[in-house]
Amino acid sequence: MIWLARPFVRIFFFLVLGILISYWMPVAREINVYLLIIILCIVCIASFVLYKLNHSWKWRWINGLAFSFSVVLIGIFITNQILETNSFHHNGKKEVFVAKVVSEPVETAESRKTILEILQHVNTDTVNIKPFRAIAFFKKDSLSQQLQYGDHLVFNGKLVQPDGPKNPEEFNYAEYLALSDVHYMVYIRHGEWSLLGESSNSIRSFAFKVRKYLLIALQENGVTGNDYAVAAAVLLGYDHLMESELEQDYVMAGAMHILCVSGLHVGIIYLVLNFVLGFLRRNKIQKIIKVILLLVLIWFYALLTGLSPSVLRASVMVSLFIVATISSKQKDVYNTLAASAVILLLFNPLLVFNVGFQLSYSAVLGILLFYNLIFKIFYIKNKVLSKIWSIIAVSTAAQLGTFPLALHYFHFFPPYYWLTNIFIFPLSFAIIGTGMAFMVFSWLPLVSGIIGTVLSGFVFLLNNIVSLVKYLPFNGIHDVYYPWIKVALVYSLILLLFLLILKAKIRLVLPTLIVLFLVLLFDTNHKYDVLNQKRLAIYSINKCSAYDFINGNHHTLLVDSMFLKDDKKLDYHLDNSRIGWGLDKNYSSIDINFESENLGLFYDGQFGGFGPHTFMRIDDKIPFDAGNPIKLDYVIISGKKKLDLKQLIKAIRFERLIIDSSVPWWKQKSLSEQAEELNLNYFNVSEQGAFLLEI
Repeated sequence: MIWLARPFVRIFFFLVLGILISYWMPVAREINVYLLIIILCIVCIASFVLYKLNHSWKWRWINGLAFSFSVVLIGIFITNQILETNSFHHNGKKEVFVAKVVSEPVETAESRKTILEILQHVNTDTVNIKPFRAIAFFKKDSLSQQLQYGDHLVFNGKLVQPDGPKNPEEFNYAEYLALSDVHYMVYIRHGEWSLLGESSNSIRSFAFKVRKYLLIALQENGVTGNDYAVAAAVLLGYDHLMESELEQDYVMAGAMHILCVSGLHVGIIYLVLNFVLGFLRRNKIQKIIKVILLLVLIWFYALLTGLSPSVLRASVMVSLFIVATISSKQKDVYNTLAASAVILLLFNPLLVFNVGFQLSYSAVLGILLFYNLIFKIFYIKNKVLSKIWSIIAVSTAAQLGTFPLALHYFHFFPPYYWLTNIFIFPLSFAIIGTGMAFMVFSWLPLVSGIIGTVLSGFVFLLNNIVSLVKYLPFNGIHDVYYPWIKVALVYSLILLLFLLILKAKIRLVLPTLIVLFLVLLFDTNHKYDVLNQKRLAIYSINKCSAYDFINGNHHTLLVDSMFLKDDKKLDYHLDNSRIGWGLDKNYSSIDINFESENLGLFYDGQFGGFGPHTFMRIDDKIPFDAGNPIKLDYVIISGKKKLDLKQLIKAIRFERLIIDSSVPWWKQKSLSEQAEELNLNYFNVSEQGAFLLEI
């Protein structure tokens, strides 16, 4: 790659390096901001002086090194500003705050959820503080239904910092919020808050009002049920209405990208707008007016859909392309792609950790790198078949760019992506085009009704095509283990194979074989670890007893029977570790008798043995009063009823006491105090996280 032709590609890599240094190395965040600025100025001045004094190409690498170092410092600087800890120290009690709603409120099963920017702390006086953000959950009522983006309110609530993961490989919700600059949670009850003023008159507030109007207009013009949920997601980026079953259909079909407003949507809208404004091309003034109108409309649509990372990437790229049309300079797509990423990261460096940001750019890069290579495999004269092959080639190129990341985050691969995209691509054009017409004519009753009916028909067809995939054989590759090291190896392998095929360089054969060997070695080592594992895991899941007995790739998870009917909660907490340990879903009730020779497990609902270890579960009271205490390795306490540990140690001698996560906080406190008084070795799963015993 020629750096001079693609300077933003170089800037992107070193900017990301600076961001990663700041995020992963706390020592970098300790550097004084003024010292960083001084170092940056010194490097820039030194680079400029060297450039003026020495024009020899032999020493130009010094200037390049100085420039790259400067970009790294900029990455560290802007990330440090985002990661700077907030000066507000809450006391863990309910307090009064003044806040502003900075995200569109979303309705969940039990509450209304939004992001608040805390502006003032009301104690004896009203004190302005450095603004910080908290995710807020409001009790559902008529007042919370009125909440809008930009509203100011006063509330009485207890700020809580989100807990980190308490189970192996569990999704880190606290880190996810922190990467969105949200560091607190607050639950606000009815009667503990009030509105101070109407929503602001900002452009973003206006965009959200327009979106709300359009959502209502869709329903009033015949778009209902699942068709409404999909239309709202595809056209307006409002993806909070999807039922889990319908969403799973799109996942299995490899069609989730159509539900996320992205480059496809922005590209279609640009093509339509460019065609409509095509008459503005007679002179330079008209061209400038056209550029301004295109930019305003593209960015208003981006605002309308919520400014997701994929929309931002597409909008910035299209904007750069639109501006470049004024000049006659040749545009490099890789440089434009990198420039859009640099612009976004300068505004929010933490976007580099956003899944949508990563998948969006990797998909576009995959298409740029692999589409032509794949499309040229077959030469098809028939225009219709050629278009179909073109869609398959685009889909495959995008998959090559995204599947390692997608497997890492979602552990699933849709084999029929190529088939569904044959129908999804033309339908997406039809839906987005019809949707744009609906937005324009939504105020005309008869016209909007006709367009709404046509739109509903297109979406209905899309939903039915997508739902058919689950009936096909081998409709999904599930539970794929893809840690970051394998993601890096597979991307390296794809790139080497691409260069080997495109450039036909024999010297790349050996590196390709080495990387392939490393991938196979990693998979073999993981399989060996899975077959040789043996452990007991007592998980930390609120209000739930969950004991996992694992021997090789066999296991059984004993849980409270109420969770067997709806295992989504279990999946949220345990799927990542289950997949990493190579296990299937095998759940049983904790109240039944269970015996397995494969696991080496015996359990009668109370007493049990696993390998060389013995244990007992007590959820009510001590079941006996023996003259001579029995000996066990572990006693596991569950349930809500009180328990006297002094009586327990008279009946049982044990090595360790384990308090599982079904025990309420008041009983945890009582048991902990008793255990410390009696000098017992104990482990509180709710506070310390999952208990793991390697056997």
